[in-house]
Amino acid sequence: MSSNNTDTPNTRLLSNQERHYILWDHFFSSYEWLEAAESELGLNPVLIGTELSALFSMKSSTDINNSKPTYVALLSGDNSGDVVYLRDLFMNSLRPHKYVEGATEITFDSGIILNVADILFSPEMVPANTQKLLLNGDTLHSTYSFWKSADFELKVLEPPFISLTKSRISDEWFLVAQLVSQKSSQTLERWFEDSEEVQSLGREGR
Repeated sequence: MSSNNTDTPNTRLLSNQERHYILWDHFFSSYEWLEAAESELGLNPVLIGTELSALFSMKSSTDINNSKPTYVALLSGDNSGDVVYLRDLFMNSLRPHKYVEGATEITFDSGIILNVADILFSPEMVPANTQKLLLNGDTLHSTYSFWKSADFELKVLEPPFISLTKSRISDEWFLVAQLVSQKSSQTLERWFEDSEEVQSLGREGR
């Protein structure tokens, strides 16, 4: 008699907790940096991007292969700048990737592009492709995932927690995002400036 249990590895519904770790496993082969960021600096890093839901829905961290490029940013949650001292551990904890020294983005062998400006340089304003990162078409709408999460669910980022703000000292506009962590009941605020190309911080424009 055949069994009624159809929960094979390919058909079983995954829990939010399993999906959460699959999402983060797209980027990390080791959790050493994530654990050090938490234990040494008290940080709770967060992934943000409009396409996180696609990664969150995959059965494994290898399903991304041969898919279209996905653009994501990783934020440390650090306001002191100390996170840059964990740079070597961070790079060694990542999945296979290509990185040009001084750039703000990493390209994984899977094709995923990860903005790491906040991790490597800790700038006051994060340079990013805001169209891909924070907008769904012409609408301010994205998603995010804290490493330490109370319910492991993907969170939605939309107004009033994301807004377009004009600089007080210039004609430039930037985006302000407020990310709420239920785990620690804290809100992480980050400012983003538009940068469609991979840039190097500290270099003069040519």
